[in-house]
Amino acid sequence: MSRARKLAIAAGAAVLALCLAVPSAGAGGNGGVLVVGDSLEVLTIPYLQRYLPGVPLTTNAVGGYNSYQIFDLFQESYDPSQSVVVFDAGTNDNPAYPQILAANLSKVAAQIGDRCMVVPTIHGLTVDGIGNEGRNSVVRSFAASRLGTQVPNWAGAVASHPELMQPDDLHPVPAGADYRARLIANGVKGCLAFSHAPTEEAQISPAPELAPVNKFARRQLALAGEIVTSLGTALALRAARRQPLLAAALSMFSADA
Repeated sequence: MSRARKLAIAAGAAVLALCLAVPSAGAGGNGGVLVVGDSLEVLTIPYLQRYLPGVPLTTNAVGGYNSYQIFDLFQESYDPSQSVVVFDAGTNDNPAYPQILAANLSKVAAQIGDRCMVVPTIHGLTVDGIGNEGRNSVVRSFAASRLGTQVPNWAGAVASHPELMQPDDLHPVPAGADYRARLIANGVKGCLAFSHAPTEEAQISPAPELAPVNKFARRQLALAGEIVTSLGTALALRAARRQPLLAAALSMFSADA
């Protein structure tokens, strides 16, 4: 058989298998969103609904809670009808032990299946000379390992705009809470677009009144582009494990490469 014909067969099999593997619109919940977190989320939640009109929100946040306790809030409030989980945790964890956040993120992911998660980066206090690098590395690694995960860059926003923060450099002022809500709402919109397999790329708008922060929005757009570019490959690899037709086609192509 010619290489051209093998390529055509492999491409056709890939398209068929991907069609079988991609969930239909509405899969993984009914479009509702669960938001759990600590005092940062307590300050953010009042602004969140205005940026997510028509989206059913369930919120559960308690000041001072660490990742273990926020996981408990998740267990209290999670319902399989929800499509997106915002897990806003880690700020109150001991920064010397980023594995605390890693373990609780993994527990949430194990419980919600293919539903999408929003996990903001962390701007917390430095303790005994240890800052946020370890916890934010956990956030980035988790997102890289779980297709579709959205990462609002709260740490980056604070670094560029310290005026968004109260004197304690931990909690935002009202303008900061509003901006934080927009970051998280953009993540939720990205999740809903990913979960419902849109025909067009989701466009995330930057925050116009804080012009310097637009570079973070542009970074998010670039990341979204990378996710969209890699989506087909990731889905094909995942589908190949469940679709014999695709696996056979990919094997035939590899043998001829």
